[in-house]
Amino acid sequence: MPSSHISPDGNALHRFVVGRDGEGHWIARDEEGLTGGVFADRSSAVRFATMETGHKAGAIRFAPASVRLSLFN
Repeated sequence: MPSSHISPDGNALHRFVVGRDGEGHWIARDEEGLTGGVFADRSSAVRFATMETGHKAGAIRFAPASVRLSLFN
């Protein structure tokens, strides 16, 4: 596992990206493509990602508005 995915306490750090898909739904998915979801609003997507990352600072990033996310890419 790359060292950028290891938190200081030695646990793997899941990093999430949050953005919209082509239909306007909010997507939250980890950068490894292992987990994620489709959400009705931004706050729900962020809440999911926050819980999945254990509230680790810097573990969530937002996709630019011009990028369309998918759970499957």
